[in-house]
Amino acid sequence: MFILLAIIALSVLIFFHEIGHFLMAKIFSVKVEEFGIGYPPRMGGFVFKKGKPKFFWGKKSPALFSDQTIYSLNYIPLGGFTKLKGEMNALPENDSFSAQVWWKKVLVSAGGAIMNIFLAIAIFSFLCIIGIPRDLSQEDLTKGEIVGPITIQIGGIFPDSPASKANLKVGDILLETDGQKFTEVAETQNYIQGKMGKSIDVKVKRKQEIITQELSVLPYQDIFQDDDASDESVLNKGFVGVSLSKTALVRYPWYQAIAKGLSMTFYLLGQIFYGIILIFKTLIFKRKMIGGILGPIGITQMIGGMAQVGFIYLLHFVAVISVAIGAFQLIPFPALDGSRIVFALFEGLRGRPLNQRIEMITTSVGFYLLLFLMVVVSFREIVNLF
Repeated sequence: MFILLAIIALSVLIFFHEIGHFLMAKIFSVKVEEFGIGYPPRMGGFVFKKGKPKFFWGKKSPALFSDQTIYSLNYIPLGGFTKLKGEMNALPENDSFSAQVWWKKVLVSAGGAIMNIFLAIAIFSFLCIIGIPRDLSQEDLTKGEIVGPITIQIGGIFPDSPASKANLKVGDILLETDGQKFTEVAETQNYIQGKMGKSIDVKVKRKQEIITQELSVLPYQDIFQDDDASDESVLNKGFVGVSLSKTALVRYPWYQAIAKGLSMTFYLLGQIFYGIILIFKTLIFKRKMIGGILGPIGITQMIGGMAQVGFIYLLHFVAVISVAIGAFQLIPFPALDGSRIVFALFEGLRGRPLNQRIEMITTSVGFYLLLFLMVVVSFREIVNLF
C-alpha cells in the first residue's frame, strides 16, 4: 500500500516536471512530438484528432499520427519525458527546438524545474494553511497559531548510528529517555551526552504505536567519523545519531501562508545548491565523499516511510523532493536540463549555435553516465533491502 502510494507520488512529481517543459514548448510554438508517462517500451497512447482523443495500443503509432503530439503511457513507471522536434538534431523548420532563439531554449529547458518549484510553493502554502510541522526554536510564533501538541521529535537519523540500527524513524515522537520525560531538546541532549559508553532506553510514539528501544551511546567520532573534529567538548560527549527538534503543527492565515510557502521553497532551494557545491568541493579538494545519493528505490522507500508517519508529513516530503528534482535538473551536467541551458546561454554569447555533433556526443555520454550511476545506486539499494 505504502510502496504503491510512493510510486504514485514520485510519478506525480515527474509528471509536473515534464508538463513544465511541455507548456513552455507550447507557449513558444515548439512542436512536442511525444509526451510520455513512464519510460519505453510504449504500452499505448492517444492523439487528438479533430479535438477528440483517438487511442491506440502498442509500441508504434500509426503513420496517421505523425503530425500530432503523441500522449503515451509506457511500461517503466518511474519516469517521464517530453520529446521535442529538433531536440537532438538541427532542423530548419520554425517549430523545431533547434531553430529557436537562445532565450526561448533557456525557458523551455528550465520549464521542468520551474514547474517543480511552483508545485513546492503550492504544497508548502497549503500545509501552512492547514497546519505544518515547524521547529518551535526557529519559528516566529507571533505570526502563526499552534494547532497541535508540542513534542520532541526525531528530525533526522545518521546512517549506521545506534538510532538507525535500532530502527528508529524520522517523525518518531520521543516520549521518555530512561523513564524520564523531557520538555526541551537541550535537556534530552545533555542527558544523552552524559551517558557515553553506556546504554539508554528510549520510548517513542510512531503513529498510534508505542515502541521502546535500547540504544548504545557512542563517542562523536564513532558515529560521524569526522577526522577534522578537534573540539574536546564535543569529543568527550556521547551521541546516538539523531537530530531532535521541539515541534508542533503551526497554522497561518492564507495571505501569510503564501509568503511562507515562497520563503520555505527558496530557502530549501538555496540549501540544496549549497549542499551540491559542498559535495563537489569536498570531493575535489579533499578527495572524500560526503552525503549520499538516493535512487528511485531509496526515494520510494523514504516516501513510503513518510506516508506511514502521516499525510501532512508525506505532503511535506513530496514538496522537498519536488524542489530537489528541480535543483538536480539545473546542474550543468550533460543530459540534464542544466546542460541545455548552458548550451543555449553559450549560443547567446557567441551569436551562433554550438556544433550540433559536439552537443549530441556530450549529451549521449552524460546520459549513459547517469544511467550507469542510477543502475549502480539502484543495485546498492536493492542489496540493502535484504
